[in-house]
Amino acid sequence: MGNFSKAVLIASVAFCLHLSAFSQDISLKAKQITVKEAIELLKEKSGYSFVFSSADVNTNKRISISTDKATIDDVVKQILQGQNNLTYEIQNKRIIVKKIQPEGKTKSKRVKAIGKVVDDAGEPIIGATVREQGTTNGAVTGIDGSFSLDVTDNANLEISYIGYETRKVKAQQGKKLDITLREDANVLDEIVVLGYGNIRRSDVTGSIASVSSESISKVASASVADALAGKMAGVQITTTDGALDAEISVRVRGGGSITQDNSPLFLVDGFPVDDLSGIPPTDIESIDVLKEASMTAIYGARGANGVVIVTTKNPKMGKTTVQFNSYLQMRTLARKIPVMNNYEFVMAEYEYQMIRKGSDEGFIKNFGYYDDIDLYKYTNTTDWQDEILGCNPLSQYYNITVNGGNEKTKFNLSYTRNKDEGQLIGSGLTRNNINLKLNHQLFKNLKLETNATYRTRTIDGAGTSGTNIVTALRFRPTNGLSAGVAVDPDDDEENLDEDGNSLNQKYTPVEENKQNYRKRDEQAISLKAALVWDVIKGLQFRSEYGISTTHANDNQFYGPLSSTASAAGMNNMPSAKRTKTHKESYRLANTLTYRNSFNKSHNVNIMLGQEINHAQNDNTFMSAKLFPVSVTAEAALENFALGTPNQSTSYRSAPDRTSSFFGRALYDYKNRYYATLTVRADGSTKFAPGKQWGYFPAGSIAWRISNEKWMKPIRFISDLKLRASYGLAGNNRIGNDLWHNIYRVYSGTSAPAFGNEEYNYYQFADQTYLYDPDLKWETTITRNIGLDFGFFRNRLSGTVDVYWNTTKDLLVPSIIPNSSGYSRQMTNVGQTSNKGVEISLDAKIVQTKNFQLSANFNVAFNKNKVDKLATGETEWKTKASLSNWYGTYNYKMEVGKSMGLIYGFVNDGFYKVDDFDFDATTKKWTLKPGVPDNSSFSSGNFAFKPGAMKFKKLSDSESNLITEDDMTVIGDTNPKVTGGFGLSGNWKNLDFTAFFNYMCDFDVLNVNKLYLHSAVRRNYSNLSTDMNLANRFRYVDDAGVNVSSDPVALAALNENAKTYSWMSVTQGITMTDLVEDGSFLRLSTLTVGYTLPKHWLQSLGVKSLRLYFSGSNLFTITGYSGYDPEVNIQKGLTPGIDNNVTPRSRVYTVGVNLNF
Repeated sequence: MGNFSKAVLIASVAFCLHLSAFSQDISLKAKQITVKEAIELLKEKSGYSFVFSSADVNTNKRISISTDKATIDDVVKQILQGQNNLTYEIQNKRIIVKKIQPEGKTKSKRVKAIGKVVDDAGEPIIGATVREQGTTNGAVTGIDGSFSLDVTDNANLEISYIGYETRKVKAQQGKKLDITLREDANVLDEIVVLGYGNIRRSDVTGSIASVSSESISKVASASVADALAGKMAGVQITTTDGALDAEISVRVRGGGSITQDNSPLFLVDGFPVDDLSGIPPTDIESIDVLKEASMTAIYGARGANGVVIVTTKNPKMGKTTVQFNSYLQMRTLARKIPVMNNYEFVMAEYEYQMIRKGSDEGFIKNFGYYDDIDLYKYTNTTDWQDEILGCNPLSQYYNITVNGGNEKTKFNLSYTRNKDEGQLIGSGLTRNNINLKLNHQLFKNLKLETNATYRTRTIDGAGTSGTNIVTALRFRPTNGLSAGVAVDPDDDEENLDEDGNSLNQKYTPVEENKQNYRKRDEQAISLKAALVWDVIKGLQFRSEYGISTTHANDNQFYGPLSSTASAAGMNNMPSAKRTKTHKESYRLANTLTYRNSFNKSHNVNIMLGQEINHAQNDNTFMSAKLFPVSVTAEAALENFALGTPNQSTSYRSAPDRTSSFFGRALYDYKNRYYATLTVRADGSTKFAPGKQWGYFPAGSIAWRISNEKWMKPIRFISDLKLRASYGLAGNNRIGNDLWHNIYRVYSGTSAPAFGNEEYNYYQFADQTYLYDPDLKWETTITRNIGLDFGFFRNRLSGTVDVYWNTTKDLLVPSIIPNSSGYSRQMTNVGQTSNKGVEISLDAKIVQTKNFQLSANFNVAFNKNKVDKLATGETEWKTKASLSNWYGTYNYKMEVGKSMGLIYGFVNDGFYKVDDFDFDATTKKWTLKPGVPDNSSFSSGNFAFKPGAMKFKKLSDSESNLITEDDMTVIGDTNPKVTGGFGLSGNWKNLDFTAFFNYMCDFDVLNVNKLYLHSAVRRNYSNLSTDMNLANRFRYVDDAGVNVSSDPVALAALNENAKTYSWMSVTQGITMTDLVEDGSFLRLSTLTVGYTLPKHWLQSLGVKSLRLYFSGSNLFTITGYSGYDPEVNIQKGLTPGIDNNVTPRSRVYTVGVNLNF
C-alpha cells in the first residue's frame, strides 16, 4: 500500500473515531453533587477527563445533572452550568476548560511560543493547559510535555494542571520555555478524623498521628498491631507475646494512671470497642490517634489516655469494583534459647548427684558409669523447643471487597477469612469477618447510613503458651534414650530419677501440650445506623444508634498425664472448666453541626452534641474433676456430669452507663489564625450520686506562618504552622463498684459472713479495699506545643511536639485504721506526670516517572514521674504474681522517680573459699565474721558453701545477714526512646517497602532465666550457660572426683571461675542478674511486589494484579538473652516481665492483590 493510501486510511479512521467520540451516548443522573464529583462521575462513565486551572473553575459548586443518551457537549454544558465565564474545547479524551477573557482590540505581532512543561522531578506533564492570558487561545502539552502556540509577542502565558500551582511566563520569539510546575499543597491536603467529624489536616490545631490504608496494606498480617508498630511517634503498639490470641497493648504518651487501666479509647466507625484485635487490616481506611486534650476532651471521661479512631472503608459512587487480597504465610522460630546437649546434661547430673547425695549410686542407676559418659556425645539430643515450636506452621488469609453505587445508593461489602496455625503445636486461630456499609439518599436533604459487622473467632490452645514453653525449655534432653547407654538392666521398675521424674517418653512437653486442651469460640455482631439531615445550608443534624453483642465460650480440659492432674486432690484424673461470657453495649449520639464562611475570610465550624453509652457483662463458670481416665475432651466438656462437679458460679456486672453533653467550636481567619474550643460534661454510674458528673474543657490555637504575605518570597518553605494547646480529659477505666460496698453469695466456705447462714451459703464482703463514696474522676491535664513544617514543596515535611501531661486525683490505696476491717482504701490522692518530645519526618527523596523513593522516620522521648502517692507515703512496693517466687517485693514506686522500677538485690559475684572456715570433722562451711550472709535465701537442697550466689550488703544494719532491707532499685522498664523508620519506593512496576522499629534504654526482668537455671528447681534445669566449663564454679574435677570437702583442691579448681555454681540454688527472688537491657532494633517488615502490566490483563477483565513477597521480624539486633526483648512493658504496676510467653515468629509471606 502506498504512502498516500496509508495516510488516507489513517485520516479516515481518526475522523471516524473523532465523530464517534463526540456522538457518544452518555446517560447521567445526579442531584446536588459538586462539580468535582460530576467530573469524576463523567470520567468513570465515559473516560473523559477535565483539564483546567483550579483558580478558574468552582469545583465545590453543587449542581444537578440529568442526561439520557446525550453527547459529551451536552453533558459538559450541564456540569459547567452557571459558570458563564468559562469555555471549553475537546481534544481526544480531554476536556480543556478555559476562562473567557476579552480580546484586545488592536492587532499585534504574532510569534510562536514553544516549550516544555515538567514537574518537580523533571518528568513531563501530559495534558497541561498553556493559555495566552486574556484570550481563549491555548494548547495542551503532548506526551513529552512539549507545546507550540501562536501568541502575541511578549504575551503572558498561563500554564495550569490539576493538582499543581498555576504559573505565568512571558513568551518571546525564538526562545524555548522550560517550565516547572509545583504541586498545589492545598489540593493535596488530606482529611483527618476528629471526634464526631473530620477536618483538613492543615486546619488541625492539636497533636494527631495518622496511618493510612496504603501504609497498613504494605504489611501482610492479620494483626493490626503488626501493621502499626513503630509508625506513630509517641504511640507504643505491641502484642503481649507471640501467641495468636495475644492481647494488643496500646499506650499513648506513656499513660498516667498508677492502679487503673492506661489503655486509650478505641473507636471503630464511632462505636467504642475493647481493642483492635477483631478488625481485619484490609477493612481499614485510616487510623487517627488523638494524643492530647484539645483533641480528646470531646470524649471527656474516656479521653485521658488518648483516642484511637479507626475508620473502615466507605462506600464510593461509581462503577462496581471488586478487590481480592490473599496471602500464604509460613512461620519459623526467630530465636532459640541455648540448652544442654545430652553429654552436658549428664555431666551436670553427675555433679549434682555427687554434691547432693555424696554418691554416684543414683547416677549409675539412671545414666550408667561415669567412665562411659562419653557415650552420650554420640546420642541424638532432643531440643524440646524444636518439638513444640519448630513445626513451621502455615497461615492463610483471604479478603474480598465489593464497592460501588450511584448517586442514590452506595455500598461497601467485605468478607475476610484467616486461618492461622500457631508456632506452638496445637495452637491456631480461625476468624471470619463480614462488614457491610450501605448509604442511601432518602430525600434531597436526608441520608441514611448503615453499618453491620459479624465476626466469629475460634482459638485453639487459647492461653496455653506460658506453662508449655518453660516446660519444654527445662525438660531433660535425654528423655526417651534406651539404647546405647548403660543403665541398670536388673531394674524392673520404670526408670525414675531420685526426684521421681520419668526418664522415658511417657511424659514429655509434647504430651503435656496434648493433655492441655483449650478452645475459645467467639461470636460478635454490631449494628449501627445514622440519619443525616441537611436542615439548611451549612446546618446538619446527625443521629446515630448502635448496638453490639459478643458471646464467648472458653473451654479447658486437662488429661490424666497433665501437670494439673498430678496436683493435690486430682488423683491423676482428668478435669474440665468452662467459662461463658456475654457482653452487650449500645450507643446513642445526636450532633448538630454548623459550618459557614463569612467574607471569604472567617471560617467557623460549631458542633453541639449529646451521647449515651451503656455496657454490661454476664459470666458463667463451671468446673468438674475426677473424670474417667479414658474420657475425651469433647465428651467431658459436653457432659460435666461424667465427673465430680467442683464449682459453679454466675455473675452479672453492674451496668456501666455514661450520659454526656459536649460542644466544639473551630474558627480560622484566612487560613492563617486558628482556634479550637471544646467542652464536655460526663455523668457515670461508676461514681456515687452527687459525684457522678465531671467537666472537661480544652482549647488550642495555631498560626499558619507560611500563609502570611511576608512569607511568600521564602519559596523553599511550603508549610509552617505553630500550635499550642491546653486541656483536661478524664479516665473512667476503673471498676464499677469502688464507691459502694458489695457482697457475694458463695457456697462451701467457712469465711466470716454477714447475715444468716442458710443451706451452706454465705454472704461476705467481696472487696480487697474499703469502698469510698467520695471517689471522683482521674483527670489528665495536657499541655502541648507543636510545629508542622514542609520544605521544598513538601518534599520534606514533618512535625515536632513537646508535651507535659499531669494526671491528678489518681486512685491509690491509702492506709486506714485496721478497725475498719481493712488495711487500705482506694482514694483520689495520687499524681503522676509525663514529659516528652516527638518528632516525625517524611521525605520524598526521588520522584521521577519510573522511580520514586520515599523515607519516613519518627522518634519519641518520654519521661514519667510519680509526683504524689497516698497521704504520708513517699514510696509503694508491690509484687508481680509469679510461681515459685520468694515473698519479697519486686517493683517499687517512689515519689520523684519513674513508675515501673524493678526492685531487688544486687548480685556481687559468688562466695570464695577464703570467705569460709571449714570444719574437717563435720564437713561444714561457716562464713567468716564480716562477710555478708545471704544463706537465708538458699534452698535446703544445697548446703551453703563456696560457689554460692552472693548479694551486696546495702543497709546500715550491724548484722551481716542479708535481708529485704538490702534491696534497692535495680532496673527501669520505661523506654527512654521509641520509634521507627522506613523506606519505600517504586521502579516502574516493581515496588518495595522496608520498615524498622526500635526501643532504647529500658530494662527487662528476665524471669525465664531464673526458671531455667538451677535457682528454682535443679532437676529441671536445662540451660546451656549452666555448663559453661570455662567460667563456672565447680565441685567435681575432670576425673569425676568430688572436691567440695577439700578447701585447697576446691580453691585450685576454681582459680579462674567467673560466675557462681549452677547448683547455687537460690529461691525465686529478684536480683540484678535477672535484669537485662532490652534495647533493640528490629526489621519489622520487608516487602517486594510486582504489578503486572495492564495490557497483559485487559483481555481477562482484570484492572490490576500485584504479586508480592514479604518477610516480618526478619532480624532483631539486641543484647537481650531471651526470646524477644519487646515484652509487655506496659502492664500496670509490674511491667517489663519476660515470663513464659510464646516467642514471636519470623514470618515469610507470598500474596496477591487483585482488582476488577
